[in-house]
Amino acid sequence: MKKLILVGAGHAHARVLLDMSQRARAEVDVLLVNPAPLAPYSGMVPGWLAGHYDWEACCIDFARLCQRSGARLRLGAVRLIDPDKRVLWLDSGQQFEYDVLSIDIGSTAFPPDTAGLPVMPLRPLGALEARWEDLRGRVAGLPFDAEFTVVVVGGGAAGVETALAARRQLALWAPHVRFTFILGTRSDTLLAALADGASRKIATHLRKNGIRVAHRFVATRFDTDAVVSLDGRRLAADLALWAGGAQAHSLPAVSKLACDADGFIRVDNYLRSVSHPDIFAAGDCASLAPALPKAGVFAVRMGPVLAHNLRAHLLGVPLRPYLAQRRHLVLLGTGGEHAVASWGPFAWQGKWVWQWKKWIDLRFLKQYNRTDTE
Repeated sequence: MKKLILVGAGHAHARVLLDMSQRARAEVDVLLVNPAPLAPYSGMVPGWLAGHYDWEACCIDFARLCQRSGARLRLGAVRLIDPDKRVLWLDSGQQFEYDVLSIDIGSTAFPPDTAGLPVMPLRPLGALEARWEDLRGRVAGLPFDAEFTVVVVGGGAAGVETALAARRQLALWAPHVRFTFILGTRSDTLLAALADGASRKIATHLRKNGIRVAHRFVATRFDTDAVVSLDGRRLAADLALWAGGAQAHSLPAVSKLACDADGFIRVDNYLRSVSHPDIFAAGDCASLAPALPKAGVFAVRMGPVLAHNLRAHLLGVPLRPYLAQRRHLVLLGTGGEHAVASWGPFAWQGKWVWQWKKWIDLRFLKQYNRTDTE
């Protein structure tokens, strides 16, 4: 029996397992390796940060999904892959052989070293719950009328949504504290890739929420009480939320897979490693040419292609190319039950956009979390 190992509980692997659950069981031993049985859906994380969802409500239950698909789940992290011998090792020391390997481990964040200022990276998402709960205890324990400044580093969609969501949630957790929020971004404009109308709408919401934007701010270090930019500017802070660009996990590079200059796995149009054709990769950890944004919408669209190609590779039939969409819908929460939408040159906002986003997100999760009897 052939062995397929899925490393990481990313969005594309969720689709692979769902596809397996809907087909006749093939003669393949499927193993999923991930540190936890629950994996957050990135589209709902800002809503969780803002307090609209419980953690479990915005996660895919991979233990249930594995049970439905007939796959096995091993809790742990892969420490090293030997792609020539087709074997991998977990951090526990366990060793597993495979015939086909698929990697969907997302991305991570490596903020600069800190001299004492508390810094919370927003990636990897799986580690965020415990960090957020620690922050809740910290701000709730502050004395009456205390001042607390949060600097969010990163002016992309993740940084903007984080700033607005954190502004709402921290005020609910600690109404007795006077919070100040600052968003530091490298660029001259916010969200330049979105429709102009969407960028303007988001800027208006930041102003309404009292969130100051520091443009051309390239964070290079953390002092004990400030975030410091490359040009020497200092933003006084009690906490930094790091929402900078996605960075690669070390696993692909240390395992000698072909990687791009940033350490992401180079794949062809079939989501197959350019150096090892029995290894596939999808989501943030994969690098195609031309490069794609590191966004969950692309990982979701890779899912059906990855599912087909893994099955096709095992059966020895033709693979299907992945074709990235030219434009995609972007829905950004603004903290409360309100959102901004951007698609191509068009932009909308309102409570109805939030309800639309909520419907899309919950429908997406339901297909993975339903039981066999549903």
